[in-house]
Amino acid sequence: MIVFQRTLLHFLAPLLCLSLSPNTALAQAEPKGFYVTLYGQYSRLGSSSLSESGAFGAGNDLRAEFGTGTGLGADFGWRYGNGWAAEVEWNYRSHSLDALQRGGTNITREGDFASNILLVNGLRRFPSSSAWTPYLGAGAGWVQEIDFDVTPTGSGTARSYSSGSKFAFQLIAGVEYALTQKWRLTADTRWLRVGSVQLDNEAGNSSGRAGPLEYNPLSVQVGLRYSF
Repeated sequence: MIVFQRTLLHFLAPLLCLSLSPNTALAQAEPKGFYVTLYGQYSRLGSSSLSESGAFGAGNDLRAEFGTGTGLGADFGWRYGNGWAAEVEWNYRSHSLDALQRGGTNITREGDFASNILLVNGLRRFPSSSAWTPYLGAGAGWVQEIDFDVTPTGSGTARSYSSGSKFAFQLIAGVEYALTQKWRLTADTRWLRVGSVQLDNEAGNSSGRAGPLEYNPLSVQVGLRYSF
């Protein structure tokens, strides 16, 4: 995770410098209009120390290690014609469970940590005389559901824990490449932060819980954008 955070800083640095001296004339000449984007996502999530009670009964002093994640999403936005844009984004992503350990002993490797989130983003675009348009942004949103599924070794029954109605925010740094007047490729890095979450047992013992689990994934995504 540290490597990804450094990569994000290295990616942000030149764009932040660019934001200090935007080309105002080109920004003002950018056409207004709606756009829609569909994207696929590669994501990384850090490990968490946690406790669990209820359906699994694993106890305290646990550590969850997560592998790479995949996701997909879409946004619907509006360019204001002055270098600024706003959009509504839907995102779903899931990270595999590499290991759930207690005292250094692996309990299971079967499971995942997933989320379904709606966000509103604001973007500062930097149009250029070429086909490339860098952009920076930030967003805030609502976590409809965040879900941790785990299957104990030797058991085919998944145990599920979930929560919802959480606040999330994200930072964005990316670039568009114009294929035609209407179609563009997009690529960006997004750091999403939900923070520490406690998850309730979905079935069985209603008082069972798992957590706290840290959910602050870093992702790289590639999309296809259409401007109306």
